[in-house]
Amino acid sequence: MNTPILDQSEKVKFWIENDILFCKFSQVDCYLSEEAAKAYLLIIKKICQGKSMPLLIDIRNFIGNFSPTAAKMFANSPILKHHVMLQAFVADTLNSKLLISSYVRIYAKDSHVKIFNDFESALAYCIEYKNKFLTQKN
Repeated sequence: MNTPILDQSEKVKFWIENDILFCKFSQVDCYLSEEAAKAYLLIIKKICQGKSMPLLIDIRNFIGNFSPTAAKMFANSPILKHHVMLQAFVADTLNSKLLISSYVRIYAKDSHVKIFNDFESALAYCIEYKNKFLTQKN
């Protein structure tokens, strides 16, 4: 299943393959506002269609930031808690790794978040986690 969806500004692309939700930032310099966080959460809710799945977020070459309100909203969202079983970030710059680490430490302490240097490792982790989750569920 391959379902691409873009937000209105086309800065972020969401799609699903093999029951894994992918998110790729296409703009290098991005600021996550409260409005953008709400829009992304609604896209996640729509595209997941009630299923819970791993979320692989590709922020390679990304330089950006988020508002504290947007970070809190994202971390505490019932949509994320229902539709996302884990968040695997692919980050290749120190700035993006520090940004994600700060987000987790300050806002998303209870979230299942892991940072990877390369896409293949993040994808393998998502597949392994998803398979383990499905085995335990059955």
